[in-house]
Amino acid sequence: MNSTFDATPLIGEQRYNNIIAFHGKSNGDVFIQESLVPFFLMLMNVQAAHPEKTTFSLYTPISQIYATSADDIKGRSIKSQHQHNCFEFTYVLDGDMYQIVEGKRYYYPTGSCCLMNRNTLHTEEFSSDYTCVFLSISPDFVQRLMNNDQLLLFKDEQNLYRNLIFRFLQQNMDDSATDRKDFLDFVPKITQNEQVTLVHQIFEDLLYTMITPNYGASFRLLELLCRLIGILGNPEYYNGEHVTAQSNVESLLFSRIDRILSERHGRVTNAQLAKLLSYNGSYLGRIVKKYTGKSLFDYSMTFTMEYFHNQLLTTRKTTAEIATELHFTNLTHLYRLFKKHFGVTPKKYRKLHGSQSLSKRLD
Repeated sequence: MNSTFDATPLIGEQRYNNIIAFHGKSNGDVFIQESLVPFFLMLMNVQAAHPEKTTFSLYTPISQIYATSADDIKGRSIKSQHQHNCFEFTYVLDGDMYQIVEGKRYYYPTGSCCLMNRNTLHTEEFSSDYTCVFLSISPDFVQRLMNNDQLLLFKDEQNLYRNLIFRFLQQNMDDSATDRKDFLDFVPKITQNEQVTLVHQIFEDLLYTMITPNYGASFRLLELLCRLIGILGNPEYYNGEHVTAQSNVESLLFSRIDRILSERHGRVTNAQLAKLLSYNGSYLGRIVKKYTGKSLFDYSMTFTMEYFHNQLLTTRKTTAEIATELHFTNLTHLYRLFKKHFGVTPKKYRKLHGSQSLSKRLD
């Protein structure tokens, strides 16, 4: 499965929309139907420059709806945030998504996810290209999930009920908690290839189960949901954070900055970062300073040097080739930065450490 979550391979030779059963109008009525089902999955593909090509597909146990225009989707601006009495996972399969939550703007790159609490005002923007999937579960469905703990046979299964997501769901099940305005945010620590293997596959299996339900499909949905919760709640795979409407967004922004620097090996300017996150560059620099004690440039260089030294030890690339990958045109400047970081030149570093590391890797 590719990163755009193409559902066509799941249904053989038939076209995607040939098997979609149209129930009701696709003019916003879909959001009325959302509140009437315990579990639904919606796939959205947004093309900012061509809103007429934006599409969404909604799957519930009782109906499926396919729409081919952004005009069919109501309530998608900061002035028209929506809320509902269900818990909603939003996972970005591909691209960069911006979401408004209780009036604040949050950035979600590929592989990131959030779990929205009930009645928390939110909406996604159509200002960028992305593909995302929404998975909504009702309080009744969550209760069924919670009741399963009596049937668990293994210790590892029982431990799952103590993770961040289950605690969040449990704390917000009571009607007295419906006025809380919060959500869980998840920043991936795994690579995009690992995301496809671990997370995308779960959504593909959920979709397949809903398209072709058979006896036991309801239990299958529960099992897949538990797998998703287990992965997102695993600190080895994702950084999870509880965000409230009153909480400071700085720690969340720092997680985003950290992820961007990691993906780009530190090679991103303050201006590029500011444009990507839609925040003032000086403000972002102050956040990095607060959390690391370093300037944005110095902190970004730790990612650059880590990649540089890793390539020296594990590949036969020349230093010039690595410099080109990192978009350095001034080799002298790069070598000076490397020596400042490691105490020796790249050539000497490879001579001291490279041959042994490379031979181990080749073995």
